[in-house]
Amino acid sequence: MKAKDSATLSTLRLLLSALKNKKIDVQHELSDTEVQDVIKMQVKQLKDSIVSFEAGDRPEMVTSAQTEITVLEKYLPAQISDVALHTIVVAAIAESGATSKADMGKVMGIAVKAAAGGADGARVKNIVMQLLPVVALILIGGATPFTEALAAIPLAGEDFGVDAGYIELGLRLTRVLILWLGVPAITLIIHGGFQYMVSSARDEEHVSAFGKITQGFFATIIIATLFTVMTIVLQQL
Repeated sequence: MKAKDSATLSTLRLLLSALKNKKIDVQHELSDTEVQDVIKMQVKQLKDSIVSFEAGDRPEMVTSAQTEITVLEKYLPAQISDVALHTIVVAAIAESGATSKADMGKVMGIAVKAAAGGADGARVKNIVMQLLPVVALILIGGATPFTEALAAIPLAGEDFGVDAGYIELGLRLTRVLILWLGVPAITLIIHGGFQYMVSSARDEEHVSAFGKITQGFFATIIIATLFTVMTIVLQQL
């Protein structure tokens, strides 16, 4: 009020009203999580409104809604990066043992919990839908390297040394882990490519998309190099 910031003032007044209504509904003092849920709901409603405003060619309303979202997001946990979220989703797929889209619910539950409010459900779902088929395929394909690795464990009475067998096991497992890391790198390139195509040359999204493509490209080169080196080392054992 002192700063005469009418946009922030009206946004926070609406938020306080929504929090009071929520408190009346649940009949107890709101926890931090419940407060965040109310804020997230308001942000979601504003984003839905933006879609309608854009369809109705109402740029002034789009700007107003975006300003309100900016104010509200200050009271939410910082959003984690796409790279970090990709890593979380890959780990969630591996932990859940998911092999198809039918397992999306299990993956979503683990990923949303791991993100700890750093990404909304829609964003997590979008990345899960992108990665699940790819990572599941790699996990299934990775069964062969894992089987080979387990077979490399020396048994009692065999002629070769125990140390050598465990070294090979470690190398094979490491090679599979390196292969998994390639999934978020490749997905980052694809995601950046789509973002690059739909953004304007003067838009910040354009710069962000180019950065994602570059990061994904270099990460893919590094991962491919490491995988090749590990393969060559294993062939020499």
